[in-house]
Amino acid sequence: MKWRHSHHGITDDEKIARYAHVLGNVPAAVADRAYAAAFERLSPAQREEIMSGLRSQLGDSPDPAAAVPETFATLMRDLRARHAVVTAPGAAALAAAFVDSPPIVAYFTTGAGSVSIDQQPPWLHELAGHETAPIDAGRIDHNRGPHFRI
Repeated sequence: MKWRHSHHGITDDEKIARYAHVLGNVPAAVADRAYAAAFERLSPAQREEIMSGLRSQLGDSPDPAAAVPETFATLMRDLRARHAVVTAPGAAALAAAFVDSPPIVAYFTTGAGSVSIDQQPPWLHELAGHETAPIDAGRIDHNRGPHFRI
C-alpha cells in the first residue's frame, strides 16, 4: 500500500483534532487496535512521556503494565484516560500515530468506513487513498432533467 499522506505540515492541535474526528467515527474494536498499533509505533522515550503525563494527570496512576500496547489500548477505553492523554506531553505524536495506524487505514479503505468515506474530510480521503471528486461548490445542477420553457 502506498502511503500518500503526511502529518509534517500540520500543527499539534490539528493532529489532536484529526484524532478526535477519527475516534468519533470508528467502532470501539477498531479504536482498541489503533491505540495498540499507535502506542507500539512510538519510541520508548515517547511511550514514557505519554505514561508520565497520564500518571501526573490521573489520581490513580496507571499500572506500569499499561506501557504494553494492548494494555494501553484497554486503558484508553476510560474517558478520563482519553482526556488525560490528549493533554499530556507527546499527545500529538500519539494522535498522528493513531490516525495513521493500519487499523484506521483499513477501516476507511476496505472496512465499514469505506462506505461513508465520501462524507469524511479530504485528509481522510487521502489517508485511505480514496480519489475525491472535484468540488463544484454547488454550481452544477446534478439533477438535470427535462427543462421545458413555455
